[in-house]
Amino acid sequence: MFLKKLVSENNPQTVAELIHAQLKIGLLTWSELNTQVFCQHWRDESLHEVLREIAAKLDKETASEIIEYLTAQNGQEEKFINLFLAAQCLLKVKNGVKKTTEKKLLKALKKLSQYGTGFLILYQSAQEWQETYQIRDRSIAAIAQTWKNDPQTLPWLKILAHSSDCGEVRATAVKAIARGWPDQPEIYLMLKNLAQSDRSWAVRSTCVREMACGWADTSDTLPLLTTLAQFDQSPAVRTAALEQLASNWPDRTDTLMLLRTAAEYDENLGVRVAAWQEIARRWHSVLGTASLLQNLAQTGSSILRTVAVRELAAGWPAAADVCLLLKTLAESDSSKEVRTAALEELASHWPGEPDIYPLLKNLAESDESSSVRRSAVQAIASGWPLNPETLTFLKNIALSDRDSELREIALQQIAAGWPDHPETLPLLQKIADSDDYWTVRQVVVEAVAALPSASLEVFAWLQNLAESDRHLNVRETAVEEIARRWSHRGETLPFLKSLVESEQDSHLLSVLVREIARRWLDEPETLPWLKIQLDSGEALMRQAAVQEVARNWLSGAETWRMLEAKAQGDESPAVRQIALQKLARGSTNQSQTFEWLKIRAQEDEDSQVRAIALVELMRGWKDEPGMFEFLRDRALSDVDNQNGSFPYNPRFTALEAIIEHYPENPGVVPLLRSLAVSDTDEQVRSLAGRHLRSQDW
Repeated sequence: MFLKKLVSENNPQTVAELIHAQLKIGLLTWSELNTQVFCQHWRDESLHEVLREIAAKLDKETASEIIEYLTAQNGQEEKFINLFLAAQCLLKVKNGVKKTTEKKLLKALKKLSQYGTGFLILYQSAQEWQETYQIRDRSIAAIAQTWKNDPQTLPWLKILAHSSDCGEVRATAVKAIARGWPDQPEIYLMLKNLAQSDRSWAVRSTCVREMACGWADTSDTLPLLTTLAQFDQSPAVRTAALEQLASNWPDRTDTLMLLRTAAEYDENLGVRVAAWQEIARRWHSVLGTASLLQNLAQTGSSILRTVAVRELAAGWPAAADVCLLLKTLAESDSSKEVRTAALEELASHWPGEPDIYPLLKNLAESDESSSVRRSAVQAIASGWPLNPETLTFLKNIALSDRDSELREIALQQIAAGWPDHPETLPLLQKIADSDDYWTVRQVVVEAVAALPSASLEVFAWLQNLAESDRHLNVRETAVEEIARRWSHRGETLPFLKSLVESEQDSHLLSVLVREIARRWLDEPETLPWLKIQLDSGEALMRQAAVQEVARNWLSGAETWRMLEAKAQGDESPAVRQIALQKLARGSTNQSQTFEWLKIRAQEDEDSQVRAIALVELMRGWKDEPGMFEFLRDRALSDVDNQNGSFPYNPRFTALEAIIEHYPENPGVVPLLRSLAVSDTDEQVRSLAGRHLRSQDW
């Protein structure tokens, strides 16, 4: 904890100097530097700058030890920030590190550049897929930056850029090449060829941007971008080309003509929108631009009319005719999106006009669209808080409007704009006690809890809601607000624990476990209490306890054994699965975990858990000796799963892994032929047959 104290009082460079001084005079040993500084704090990205500055001052031997330590950590749960920190430290170290240390880190990052690829995507949520892409992107960028002077880096990036990988990842490699080696004569030709013929819009778009950025003066760049802006099959590429032409060649008459043509005639609405925005922003002073936009605001599609309204307000805020046009559109345009845009821009750019406030009130009360009315209420509250009519107007909306979402917005605005007004808290509490819509009551709970004058009376009121509100979501919100805003009070933790004893709803019980674990992390009784919850009768509660124990105490031998017991023996497959994944991704003993996962992939009674065990094996141990043979055994002998859903058939999962990762193994073709002909599982038989037909064996 001493590092955080130093950081709170000094800048990163000063902290590094203080640490280095302590090392020199013996107040801090080299081993303590690792255990008390890097070991304790590498998971905290807010401290990475400090850790980099400390590393910069280390001698070669110590720096090598620190970087090897970081490289060896299992950072999967932390999105591998240990490896990225190690690469950043390597860049900062003035005295260099051992070649073997550098090679280990480079090997780990290259492996990470292929993280989660192929069939593993099928087992990821949308969020996990996005995180996987970000991890791969970050690893490629780290390699390109840290090993820029390594003669093997550029060839490696070129291979990746031309590989069969996904377009977004190849685009990252292309960007790294263009920015890292712009003086290499073949780079421009590579970008030019990819921009014209690569199959991925992401790669072609990146080439367009990089050529315009680094080679704007090269004779072929302007003609190529002009062609792509008109004829590339991808709207994303045409948009990128138009934006670069507007940015880099705004003085050319043909650039404006090209943009006007695209704005009028491109088949894709997104391209037309981008073209109009570039015209409005970069040719603002050209005679006729304002007239074109005013015409568009009245005759274009609803989306283009909205764009025109936004650009007119931003570019011509002093023009009386623009203000008049927006008033007309706010009142009478047929599109609610256009009316919303017009009223928002009027409130933002013309608040001093005497008729704007009455116009917004009229729209808030009478527009046929609820979304327009909501925007008008928000504009009034934020733009005219000092107007004596505003609070009364908002209170009337909050108490009596027929639209529940509009009531929510009015309540939020009252709480945010008039937090200390004597009528605010009583009004909010009255509505929380009486409104029929749980969403309104939930919003009120959040608003009341956030009031700066929140008192013990509010605390007691929230406790009552947490115990007895008629809707689960309101009770959940009350629990979360109590835990977040009153965690400093001695009675809060006992109250929440008492709710655990009396609550019947399993979801709310899991919320209570999560809040107690995270808000009272440093309390000595928290971990023992969580261990008790691991044996709760509610599966959701056990699942939450597993997640929280794994989040903060996974390194402890006793907790590891307890989670291992949950992964092997809990009656709920969901609990076993989450425990298995946490152990697989947080393991420090890789060989022991590898063998344990193989056992789970064979012996768990649930097909989904067995399949997930295989996925985790492929995520972390696909290069281990014997993996092909193990997967072949699973593909042949796992219990048939005829009724299982597609992603959770262990035999199918094993076969996918074999096809993707071991295509050169001589045992693959005989296995596929056997399964394609006579296997009883339709999924497995179909996958084997499909792959045989797609290859020239």
